[in-house]
Amino acid sequence: MLSLIQFPSAFGLPNLSTFCMKAEILLKMSGQPYVIEEEGNPPKGPKGKLPALRDGGQLIGDSAMIQSHLAAHYGVDFDAGLSARDRAIAHGMGRMCEERLYWCMVYSRWINEANWPKIRQIFFGSMPPVLRSLIPILARRGVRANLQGHGLGRHSSSEIYAFGKADIDALAALLGDAPFMMGTSPTSLDATTYPIIANLQIAELPSPLRDAVAAHDNLKAYAARCRALWYPA
Repeated sequence: MLSLIQFPSAFGLPNLSTFCMKAEILLKMSGQPYVIEEEGNPPKGPKGKLPALRDGGQLIGDSAMIQSHLAAHYGVDFDAGLSARDRAIAHGMGRMCEERLYWCMVYSRWINEANWPKIRQIFFGSMPPVLRSLIPILARRGVRANLQGHGLGRHSSSEIYAFGKADIDALAALLGDAPFMMGTSPTSLDATTYPIIANLQIAELPSPLRDAVAAHDNLKAYAARCRALWYPA
């Protein structure tokens, strides 16, 4: 049986990692049985991060690689019924979410001074006292460096949130009145967008990004619809 290695759940969500949620939704869409292995240490993944998928003797890291593995080994077309043009749109919108909106969310959690103590407690609160005082500092420093390397961290807070709001507005426009991002049936794009929208709605982590999602009734209904479909419990 397939095993999905991912972080523990928190704040009432299946996962604080949008990529872990994405990987699990892809597994649900594939119809393959699987079990969850909770792991709090990202370096345990083959790419030095989580999620990871164990399939027999193989350990596949990265949600995109997991998607490719499921497609190649189990004959799953996550975008069945989409034209080549719509597949291209879905691909581009997915990259927008993962390469910019995701990093705006990271900023709102790890750099925002109001949210950082809550993130620190979730990820590092169970560590022994000495590690609990040191590791979060190093981890936050690493996130700052990643944001700088990405380029997003070179902007002001208001500019970063404006970028994120533009991406959220684009998702709302793409969705329109449809049940799912690309129409009447869920596709791989929904496996990417729903986890981000759901994570941005966390009440305990307020930010302008959460406000931007709340301004779109269709995104709120979309998140509720996806949760009922994939996480009814």
